[in-house]
Amino acid sequence: MGNIKLLEELFDKKILQVIKFFLSNKDKEFYLQEIANHVHVPIATVFRIIKKLKTLGLVQEIRIKKFKLYRCSKNDNVEFLEGFMKEGRRILDNFVQMAAQMPSVEQIILHGKEQEDKANILLIGRSIDHNAVKRLCAAIKEQYHFTVTALSLEQVQYEQMSAMGLYAGSKRSLFKR
Repeated sequence: MGNIKLLEELFDKKILQVIKFFLSNKDKEFYLQEIANHVHVPIATVFRIIKKLKTLGLVQEIRIKKFKLYRCSKNDNVEFLEGFMKEGRRILDNFVQMAAQMPSVEQIILHGKEQEDKANILLIGRSIDHNAVKRLCAAIKEQYHFTVTALSLEQVQYEQMSAMGLYAGSKRSLFKR
């Protein structure tokens, strides 16, 4: 069981949604209503959660006249939570698990470095259903706010393009049939 899944089973999912929102937008400031809209949690609940997060030093309140903005604090506790709650790897694992179920996918390669909110994936195989890949990428984007850019190639195409230097840089095989 991944870190986030374990936390979701142990703790209130709404609190975790707000924490994840702040961790993924560390350098930005938000009004209470904006936060509620992004995490799809009632504003009164978000207010209660933010009050608790402020007490714990995880969120800062910025007052501008009569307005209040909130942003993620910068301290050791926030760094600990951020490291503990990293989702990128789990999201990529979910994508690979679902894409590997497509019978025409023979290999899945991560092209470039893993990033916090996106990944470039090469799907190698014969007659890969591009619409199914698009739907899978859209589902990952919708559920996790994580962008998977996938390119489907046949093995010969991939080898030729690699020989031409088009896929230079770091590559890591995530799945091979």
